[in-house]
Amino acid sequence: MGLKVDGVGQLVEGVNALEAALNTNRVKKVYLLESPNNTSSKYKNILETLRKKNLEIEVVKDQSKWNFHSRHNIVGICNEKKIYNETNFEQILKNKVLILDHIQDTNNFGAIVRSAAAFGFETIFIPKKRSVKITERTFTIASGGMEYIDIVLYNSIFSLLKKIKSNNYWTIGLDMSSKNKIKEINLVDQKIALVVGSEQNGISLEIQKKLDLVAQIDMSESIESLNASVAAAIAMHQIFIKK
Repeated sequence: MGLKVDGVGQLVEGVNALEAALNTNRVKKVYLLESPNNTSSKYKNILETLRKKNLEIEVVKDQSKWNFHSRHNIVGICNEKKIYNETNFEQILKNKVLILDHIQDTNNFGAIVRSAAAFGFETIFIPKKRSVKITERTFTIASGGMEYIDIVLYNSIFSLLKKIKSNNYWTIGLDMSSKNKIKEINLVDQKIALVVGSEQNGISLEIQKKLDLVAQIDMSESIESLNASVAAAIAMHQIFIKK
């Protein structure tokens, strides 16, 4: 097919991710594998939207000629998603932001992005090095969430926290050993920067000392800790309902 999709988010696979990309007007062309599974209302809505936007649809009838992942019957070729640098992030800040410290797993990252979009965390900071890479799978797992999130790459979490605080954000980290419970914190009228550590090590003590507050998620004592994406989702929901 002669595709060139090297940029971030230029290839979007799956119904939910493609529907969101259409909503943000990134889609240029769609490939559709002819299949009996293409009868859902979402497929029909996407095809109707494509026709209204006068976007090209190429139907592939032979599965052996399908050059995309076998789990998907529909993919979009899109304009590249803009990724921001920490030198100019002030222009996109919202009241709630998420800072990820070396999340490594694509599934975790995609799930975090999806939850962030659901709970109004519209800016996510990730390190340039030693962190998960944004791939086509990220967009799929996020199930459309990537379209509604601004991603900012940073070099040092310490300099980032300094900049965030200078923009009047209250920095909150997650750690299960803390005596503070996130559900009990007064978050009204606060701009929040939620910090989530890596899957293996959480947030280091050195970073914790730079935060305004470290809190835990209230849970049964029978389980020691939560998966990073689950913990992030619960914390973001707590902040969402409080604000």
